[in-house]
This record gives sequence, structure tokens and C-alpha cells, in this order.
Amino acid sequence: MKYITPHIKETADGSHTLFRDDLDEAYHSYHGAVQESLHVFIREGWERAAQKSPREISVFELGYGTGLNAYLTLASAENQRVSTVFRSIEKYPVHPDALRKLNYRSIDVLSPYADKIEAVIALSWDELHEVSPHFKLEKIYGDILEYRGEKGTCDVFYFDAFGLRAQGELWGEKVFQIAFELLKPGGILVTYASNGSARRAMTEVGFVVARIPGAPGKREMMRAEKPLKS
Repeated sequence: MKYITPHIKETADGSHTLFRDDLDEAYHSYHGAVQESLHVFIREGWERAAQKSPREISVFELGYGTGLNAYLTLASAENQRVSTVFRSIEKYPVHPDALRKLNYRSIDVLSPYADKIEAVIALSWDELHEVSPHFKLEKIYGDILEYRGEKGTCDVFYFDAFGLRAQGELWGEKVFQIAFELLKPGGILVTYASNGSARRAMTEVGFVVARIPGAPGKREMMRAEKPLKS
């Protein structure tokens, strides 16, 4: 496996992000990495899915990146005792040594799970692991454009690719069609983005898309739902 090693930057809420020079892109908002992930993926994604299925939910993520969304989902699953299966696909995994330098284990919401975060960093790829009583994780090494997962099994899809400027190939109908097919009827997709071309692509494949308030520093984000009936 080929790892990359982006460099660390601190964001406004004190939490770290990583920066890729080749893409001229950070992995999170400079207004706050943790607060962005909590707002977009946990509150608007996982928590809404957990309200619909309070015993067990399945998450699929595009863009494992720093692992922050996985850590926050682990914390939420344990706190609320909702069994969660979390699968995340990443084409360019970050070197484990770089992940260990991030300060997430000292952040209040994550510090009780510091040992679990270390365990997650060390986990092998392409295998489903039981990390805790309420959280299972599979880190998938691959390209979403080539992914062939079981259709109709996912409650929530975290769409966390780099922005349109950096990874335009991931913001079109082909990828959103993959997400649509992975989701159960009534499942939701959440992303920090709100650009019109992505919204049109989501709508074209069948999603019902809403623009809603974004994380601090961003006016809007998108939440899309797969209709109960096609």
C-alpha cells in the first residue's frame, strides 16, 4: 500500500487538519475541523440515521482522510449505544505515523476514546473489525469509481471528498449514482458542499436535495435523501 504524508495545520477550534500541497487543499475547514465534522456528518448525518434506526445503522464514507469522521462516529455510537457499522473508502491513505501526530485524542469529545483511536489507526485495511461493543469499522483501500458494494444496505453516506476544484471527477452523476444505489430507501447523503453542479447531479440520479445551514464559516451544506419509493 502506498501512503501519503500531508502536513499538519491547526484550525480555529484548536483541532488539527492535514494539508496536501499537490492539491492545494486542506482536509477540513480552517474554521474548525472537529466542529465541521460534528455539524455536517454527525448531527446532520449519523444522528438523523440513528433516529430512524435507533438499534443499528450502517455508514459509508467517501474519503477516510484523517479518520476524524470515523472517530466521531465511534464516540457517538458508544455514547448513544447505537450499533454502527462504518465503511470508508480511501484511494490515498495517510501514513499512520502522520495520523498519530494529529491532536484528536486530546479533544474533549474524543479524549475518552483515545485508546480506541490508536487501535483504529493500527487496524489493517480491507477487513471488518470490531473496535468497540457498538462500533465496527472497515477501511477500504480503493477508488469509489470502481467500488462494487452491496446495494441498498447503507443508512447514511458521508460524502467527504476534496472540493470540486481539486477532485472534480468525484462530484458528478457517476459517483452520486453509486451513493444512491448503496443507500437504503429513505437513506441520506450529507456533504459540507453546496455547489449547484453537485446538487444538479444528485437530483439527476434521484436524490431529493435540501440546502441547509452549514458549519461555522460556511453558509450552506447539502443533505440529500433517497426516496422511499422510486
